[in-house]
Amino acid sequence: MKLIKYSVILLLPALFLGACKKAILQLPNPNAPTPGASLITEGGIDAFAMGMYEKFIAYEAGDGDLNFFDLQWLIESNMGDENFSPYSNYGGRYPMNVASITLPAPYNTVVPNPSGYATQLDILQAENTRTAGDGNAIQWEWDVFYYVNSQANTLLGALNNPSLVLSGDAVTKKKLLQAWAYYWKGYCYSKLGSMYIAALIDDSPDSTNLGLTSNVYLANSAILADANANFSQALTLFNSITEDADYDATFEAIIPTFNENTQIITPAMWGRQIHTFEARNELANHKVAAMGASDWNTILNLADSGMVAGDYTLEWGMTPGDVNDLSDPVTLTYPFHPYELDNAKTALTFVSERLIQDFQPGDARFTKNFGLYPGGSIVNVRSRGIQFGTRYIPTYIEDGGSFATNEQMGYCPIAPTYEENALMIAEADIYLSNISQGLSIIDQVRAYQNAGLPPAASHGLTLDSAVAQLHSERRIGLYDRGVAWYDARRWGITAPASSGGGRANANVLVPGSLIGGGSTPATILPCFINYDFVDYWDVPQNELAFNPAAAGSAPTANQ
Repeated sequence: MKLIKYSVILLLPALFLGACKKAILQLPNPNAPTPGASLITEGGIDAFAMGMYEKFIAYEAGDGDLNFFDLQWLIESNMGDENFSPYSNYGGRYPMNVASITLPAPYNTVVPNPSGYATQLDILQAENTRTAGDGNAIQWEWDVFYYVNSQANTLLGALNNPSLVLSGDAVTKKKLLQAWAYYWKGYCYSKLGSMYIAALIDDSPDSTNLGLTSNVYLANSAILADANANFSQALTLFNSITEDADYDATFEAIIPTFNENTQIITPAMWGRQIHTFEARNELANHKVAAMGASDWNTILNLADSGMVAGDYTLEWGMTPGDVNDLSDPVTLTYPFHPYELDNAKTALTFVSERLIQDFQPGDARFTKNFGLYPGGSIVNVRSRGIQFGTRYIPTYIEDGGSFATNEQMGYCPIAPTYEENALMIAEADIYLSNISQGLSIIDQVRAYQNAGLPPAASHGLTLDSAVAQLHSERRIGLYDRGVAWYDARRWGITAPASSGGGRANANVLVPGSLIGGGSTPATILPCFINYDFVDYWDVPQNELAFNPAAAGSAPTANQ
């Protein structure tokens, strides 16, 4: 990965020892990653390990510093149709350009994508150029996870420096830092392999500095295999660690205070989280229609060793005024945190009507977490697509909700959770004909989240009805946790209608102009949405322009 697009401010060694502020997260330029003098001190190496988070932010010409991690989170959420962004800022709306929406009888109107492109792939490929600038929506995920991967590579190299001095239980501290680096590498390759048709493996601490950047692009299956290999290395290290005071102190030193660093993820919790992540990788990248008993048993075996209720996971929080966090208030355009983009003040993203539709009747999570949009419904914003409409907004955390804030409150999980692990077990059980057992696990998750719903397991549901319950619960119980797109893809919903994809009876807030004109209000109608989304993105031209694919590379673009 040739990281030549952005600049990062150099950090003076003394700053490593300060409080947890955005300034302390600014680290050496990854284009020259040779560990400096600060990385042989404990304060320096801990601060550099915390720098995984700083790599979420990079400079974009014309925009200043942007949180690339937040942009990829937003875009995946859009494609999963749990949220939507109708704006062209950072190319946010392009990946959610559905092919068409068909209104029900008596209208039967087919409303095409108004962008002028027939499919999502058409518009993504049209914008996949360097000249498109920040309109190239597929660049953010590629860039941010190669930045984080580079940081992890450099950290591993620095940890092998014999000049490094660690106090106290130095062995435990070093193993934790190594495991932390391997975990993040597993995270990065998981995201890259789950999103792009091909990607690069870069495991050398000095790859960019020494001109060793790979130009052999590997198929996403190979990238996912490397993700799991890195997770395995992290797991071996975590299994060799016994938690003690030095472990806890190092953990708190490498997690920013605004990300709840006192919720210590123990070595055992890390191990279970890794198994859950491995199960996610397996599930996310296989179409349900093609899965057999062996596939489901693989999921089950991994998830059975996965997260349990009460396990902590990695989170992303905020600070008052967005001053010392990762929200990037420098540009003063938008605060970059999922829970701030949904508020009425920022209003860059909105909750989808299809997400609201997935709530079961009587679900207390709906009453707690969603209400009517202040000032009235959002309808076909800027005439960019009738899927861009909603009556609802998440209730602010300061008002008792869970998924939005106007006061910089709340923590968004950015890694697997207990509920995700449980629902993978439930899905495997259901497809392995253990329907009642799978439904009982769904009931456990609903009880864990205080849904207040009657048990589903006691009703003798058919396979189709049980799958419907599973789909509903993953949509609601895992809202804004980074898996909605994977689910829509693997369930076949985002496939072309001609191949059996699409969503029937999908709630769409249809503008009055399409159903009567005049003073006819926008109305919720059960429509058919033909998403026709590509399964895996092309490699960004931002990369290929400087690092052309070598002979023997896997295809880097969809045909």
